[in-house]
Amino acid sequence: MNNIRDLSTVQGEVDTLLKRLPKDGPTVDLQPLLYVMFLNSALHFVLGVHPSEQQSEAPLTADEFVKSFHSALIYSMFRVVLGRAWSLLPQKKYIKKCATAHKFLDYYINRSLEENGGRRTKSLIGQLSEQTHDPDFIRSQVIQAMMAAQDTTSELLTNALFLLARHASYWDQLRAEVVAISEDGFSAEALMGSALRLHPIFPLLGRLALRDTFLPVGGGLNHDHPIYVEKGSMVVMSYYALHRNRSVFGDDIEEFRPERWDSIKPEQWEFMGFGGGNRACLGQQKATIEAAYVLARLAQSFAKLESRDSRDWKGELKLTCKSANGCKVAMY
Repeated sequence: MNNIRDLSTVQGEVDTLLKRLPKDGPTVDLQPLLYVMFLNSALHFVLGVHPSEQQSEAPLTADEFVKSFHSALIYSMFRVVLGRAWSLLPQKKYIKKCATAHKFLDYYINRSLEENGGRRTKSLIGQLSEQTHDPDFIRSQVIQAMMAAQDTTSELLTNALFLLARHASYWDQLRAEVVAISEDGFSAEALMGSALRLHPIFPLLGRLALRDTFLPVGGGLNHDHPIYVEKGSMVVMSYYALHRNRSVFGDDIEEFRPERWDSIKPEQWEFMGFGGGNRACLGQQKATIEAAYVLARLAQSFAKLESRDSRDWKGELKLTCKSANGCKVAMY
């Protein structure tokens, strides 16, 4: 889509965030603030609607939709984990949450289909409405996009700021780079890569074999021969373990050291911050652009970023993995 690099919505959300952030150093938890910011951005990107300008005719508010949507996602997670055993559990609440979320989305899908001939919109729902008139197909794509858009970028940025708050020299370096942007532009690739390596948004990910196949390695005495995977088998990958391979990243695998990327060049399957292959994250470019933009704006606005939480990073795993203790910092 042409609006991947359009930062106008995120720009407005960052302006609002900067107005809310205290400037004199009190403790603030950035995690919920970043979540709300990217949720608003996701609603605008996907549906073409901002919570502040929501249609009064809509069957429910954006907040009500988000609550139902999140509940349905949690139920879906258990559905995947439990497999066939899921059918033994009561599903009335799950069905109700799905129906509520669908009701909200269907309102905007139908509105987009009706208006498609009259005006062109840059939102995902608008683009899909130009390609098909199948509301069920559009809804499926929108749900997939909402799953990917709202949590992932905010968690990536939260983790990056969590790490930067504990390493003042890197914040100073970031500020220097942003203030004196060169002709090559500002790049946060090493910072983002380090955050994704240490705290992957998806530490575990499963894939179902749709047919009998082979994985290139994993078999034999030394696990370096192909291994047979039967149709219907679930293959679980640990990005957490993959990103702590000493032969690739060095012995200091638990250290936040962005400069390591100057001397290492992981191959495609050695670092998978956004997955890999045909099922890699489609929003990779959008996520990195938006996260880098927010980092740059924060670095322009605050000379100091200090941690106000001495606890080590602790993950809370649901569909994604976020910081269980938030990101409590002081900025001034």
